[in-house]
Amino acid sequence: MPTIRFTGPALVASAEENDDGSLDLKSDMVTLESLNGLSYEDEEFSDYLYDGEETENFAEHVSGGILSFSYDTSSSSLIGSIEYRLSRLLSAYEVEALEEYTIEQLTDGIGSNFSQERALSGEVTPFINHEELSCVQAS
Repeated sequence: MPTIRFTGPALVASAEENDDGSLDLKSDMVTLESLNGLSYEDEEFSDYLYDGEETENFAEHVSGGILSFSYDTSSSSLIGSIEYRLSRLLSAYEVEALEEYTIEQLTDGIGSNFSQERALSGEVTPFINHEELSCVQAS
């Protein structure tokens, strides 16, 4: 079954706010390694594909899309990913639309829900740097 995977470096926000309301970024190895294998399964990114004009035409061919994180020992960094299952390969236009949709979900949808839940629990919060998102579609 074909897949498409979006990955990017993950940044990690501290659990406590500074006096000005900002959050510090955590980059120590212990924190990053502790997030290895973390995933957010309350929602799948494909859940909302039918809601968008750009994605509704191919939404029936896309499923899954769990937000997950893995620690990369070779670069000592945390990597975030979203992998979708496909019933067929997507066209270049569809890949571009899915990437834009995924970024929107990361910044103001599922990613925001995940961040809020972690912050309310007093936990450090990883998030994918969407400006460095890469994409690989495989058959």
